[in-house]
Amino acid sequence: MIQAAAAVGLIALNFILYFLFGSVLTGAWRRNSKDAIGADSGNKSMSLTETVFAGLFFYYLLFALCCIPVMLRWRPLHVLTSIWLFVVIIAAIIGAIRARKSFFIAYKRASDFLCRHALAFLFIALLMVAFAAVVLFSYQFTLDASYYVGSVTTALRTDTVNMYDPFTGNWLDHYEMRYFFATFPMNDAVMCSLLHIHPLLWCKITMAGTAIIMTVMVLYMLGRRLFDTDMRKITVFILFAVIANFFMITIYTTSAFLTTRTYEGKCLLANVVLPGIFYIYMRLLEDVKDKRAWLLLFLVAIGSPVLSSSANMLVPAMIGVTILPLVVLRRDLTVIPKALVCMLPGIALTLIYILYVKNIVVFYTYPTG
Repeated sequence: MIQAAAAVGLIALNFILYFLFGSVLTGAWRRNSKDAIGADSGNKSMSLTETVFAGLFFYYLLFALCCIPVMLRWRPLHVLTSIWLFVVIIAAIIGAIRARKSFFIAYKRASDFLCRHALAFLFIALLMVAFAAVVLFSYQFTLDASYYVGSVTTALRTDTVNMYDPFTGNWLDHYEMRYFFATFPMNDAVMCSLLHIHPLLWCKITMAGTAIIMTVMVLYMLGRRLFDTDMRKITVFILFAVIANFFMITIYTTSAFLTTRTYEGKCLLANVVLPGIFYIYMRLLEDVKDKRAWLLLFLVAIGSPVLSSSANMLVPAMIGVTILPLVVLRRDLTVIPKALVCMLPGIALTLIYILYVKNIVVFYTYPTG
């Protein structure tokens, strides 16, 4: 019971890390931000939600940049754990320094806004708790669900990184390309190693809770874009989104991942990445030359394949679907090359996977001379 309570508390640690990593990039984002918690307060405001959103992708992107060389050099998990701990400490220090001034402004603004709309935010919090209860007590029997826990447990038991099949325990002579760049499960293994928490508790409680809160946060960001500061409309918007997720659980909807496969990378892809791209599209509709929006879109595009290899195709497709109407509505052809640059990471990784299937590009788990 104590470990389960600790797993719940570690959800806050995740969001603190995402905020600090986001602050490394954004620092004090000085802009009028309608997605921030609180009313606009001039161009010295900082968006807490947008910083956390950016931090999520920067966090996992940096982890992949640490993890992939470790795999290529066949180093053990404890080496990766030490490297990642060092990176987290440095990023946390830089993020805290960059956000030290603007954070208090944003915090005060957020506190005032929360106090003015306490009932609305309480209702949203209750929705998240209800969602979490459904996920916690649901029986998850999919092959992917068992892989995400099994790969973490296997990595911890063997002190290796993606070198053993979590289903059979057999040694793999080469890295499975679907998980070579999608290092999301290995981050779970590293965090379990650092925090001395059981993989099942970390995955099913900590990461599931993180995914639910991130999903509602992105819905809130979309609500702010649609309804500005009208919390009644935003609350109803989130309520209907939650109801839709509860009662539209099929293999063809994102709800299946949010309610039954919550701790998988695909859950974040379906419920945070794709809606997040739509949110950025809404920002670009207001100002097609918004440099920060384009940078954020590129960060999402290059960071999302770390969550799930499915992002390699879905993210470029989503960018294409949203950019085409943007070109027509804003009559700005400069949008096309910017969008193509954002689509390149997914296209490149898709081509690498095709070469892997053709046995042209293979990364072995042992020296080949």
